[in-house]
Amino acid sequence: MSNQVTATLEARDLEAIDKVIYEAPQEELVARSMFNIKTDINPGAETYSYYVMTRSGAAKIIANGADDLPMVDTDMKRYHAPIFTIAAGVRYSRQEIRQAQMLGNSVDSTKAEIARRTIAEKENSFIFTGDKKVNHKGVVNAEGIQVINSSKTWKASTSDEIVEQLRVSRAKITIIPGFKGSKLKLMVAPEQYEELNRRYSDYDARSILKVIQDNGWFDSIEQVYDLSGVGTSGTDSFVIMDTKASTCEILLPEDIVRLEAEWKYPNWKVPFEERCGGALIRTPYAIVRVDGI
Repeated sequence: MSNQVTATLEARDLEAIDKVIYEAPQEELVARSMFNIKTDINPGAETYSYYVMTRSGAAKIIANGADDLPMVDTDMKRYHAPIFTIAAGVRYSRQEIRQAQMLGNSVDSTKAEIARRTIAEKENSFIFTGDKKVNHKGVVNAEGIQVINSSKTWKASTSDEIVEQLRVSRAKITIIPGFKGSKLKLMVAPEQYEELNRRYSDYDARSILKVIQDNGWFDSIEQVYDLSGVGTSGTDSFVIMDTKASTCEILLPEDIVRLEAEWKYPNWKVPFEERCGGALIRTPYAIVRVDGI
């Protein structure tokens, strides 16, 4: 019969889903917009090994014939980063599919959009804060980063105090040999990012944000949702860091992919997954986290 429907996901349905899944808006991929992405790892790998610098040693002048050569590998600690699967799925009932086919449409791709956003949000939080359930740390709590407690919140601080705090915190990195000219990023929790839009003073109509930008201290200033509540006693934080690959990279052996649809009465299930190792922090001392802002 010409009006018969199969209640099976068709090629056009999967194409509509793929269009949504593989075209994520940039604002969802916060961490990816900030850090280099390392993809040259086989998705089948369970771990990735890399070295973390500790800054404990240094080169030195040695006498002729001496054999006490300082080895830089004594300043490096070997880490093994586990690689995890981040997954989500959507379901389409037989009735949803029948209705779409009856109207000559593909299935509603909104569900796939939500799945994509869910995976992106988990990826971002995994990179920035890690995951306690799997004992994995992220950018803001990696071993060896510099952590400072703020004496007062930004809401209770003057514009001058906020700018001075940023200058002093930034200097924790720029005074390190080799980092004076680094392009640093400032990442701020959402509530405090809004505080930066406050007028600087009665005599200066610029916002605090504009004053900081005009100082040229940071390559960019970003609002990062995952900095809410990550500090000491659950306080909000800001992070200043060097974002070169030698400091931090995202380990992404496999980007999000749609797997084969599965039938289990009364629904078709469409799974999506990616393989992610989170943040590879190679020089943690080039990261400063300030809590209690």
